[in-house]
Amino acid sequence: MNRVLPQDIQILLFGLIIVAGLFLISLIRIFLLSRSNRRMRVENARMEKQAALQQMEVTSIHHDAMSWRAKTQRQFDALRSEFSHKLQQSDQGGTHALKDLNEAHKKALARISELEAALSAKPSAMVLPAPVTAALPKPPPPSQPGLPTMDSLRIQSLETELAAAKAEIASGRQHNAALQRSLLLARRRLPVPAMRKSAPRSAVRSS
Repeated sequence: MNRVLPQDIQILLFGLIIVAGLFLISLIRIFLLSRSNRRMRVENARMEKQAALQQMEVTSIHHDAMSWRAKTQRQFDALRSEFSHKLQQSDQGGTHALKDLNEAHKKALARISELEAALSAKPSAMVLPAPVTAALPKPPPPSQPGLPTMDSLRIQSLETELAAAKAEIASGRQHNAALQRSLLLARRRLPVPAMRKSAPRSAVRSS
């Protein structure tokens, strides 16, 4: 039959078969591409939704980090103000206590000087003239031991006051040293917390 058909018709038939094959291949290719595009559109929508959710989460984390930073800054400012006020009160109390101790020390030293002057200026024993024993009768022997004189009592009282003043000065010095140590410890205990400014950024990056 092929021999009966002219050569031009055979060429046209062969070309038509080729065109039909190419058209069929293009249809199959179009179908595959449309299905791939549909799948990519679904995937694109899902990715956009996920990106929106991640953006909302990042915004929420950033907002929480900023609020936490502001809250921490307020707490730090309040603590710093409170400790500064306490340290100022401690300094003022220590200054007043030191001033009172210095005044008490000066008074005690003045009192000691007065007592030492009084002890050094005690009256010496007066020398009485020898009595005439021939003209006067001999007094009877005392039945009780002689009482201490006023000078000895005054000397004992001054010595007691001097010892008490020295003890008061020693206790005042110990109290002064204790106040100085407590003031130094209070100054050393003043906390200075360091704020890490990169904490919110690291939290956002890690999320």
